[in-house]
Order: sequence, then C-alpha cells, then structure tokens
Amino acid sequence: MMTRVFGAAICVLSALVIIINFFLFLNSSAHFNYNAGVKTLAQAGVFYPFFVGTITLIIGIVLVNDKVLESEEH
Repeated sequence: MMTRVFGAAICVLSALVIIINFFLFLNSSAHFNYNAGVKTLAQAGVFYPFFVGTITLIIGIVLVNDKVLESEEH
C-alpha cells in the first residue's frame, strides 16, 4: 500500500539529484574555456551521480506504476 508513496519520494529525490548534477555539469570545466579538453560527463566528474539518479528515478517510476504491489489480497 505504501509503494506509491515510497516511489513518489524516490522520484522526487532522484529528480533533485539529476537537476543538481546537471547544474554542476554546466558549472564545471566542461563549459569554461580554461580547460578545453573536458567535454563529457565522466570527464567533468558528474557521471556517476547522474547515472545513479537516473536509475533511482526509473525505479521510482516503476514503484509508482506497479499494479501488482497494490493488490488488496491478504
């Protein structure tokens, strides 16, 4: 019964992680001229938090939309 609430909380938190990491990527050396060699998320150092945030967002969406876990059979 609480899977939708738990999934919604995971979705909100992982969306915040993705937004924060996106802004960190925009403020990293990938977009500034002092280090022209850095262009990817991995080289900027924000790939792994972005990846974990994306995976947890997918898990949260699955928990919110899962109909099997919402059955009332006890």
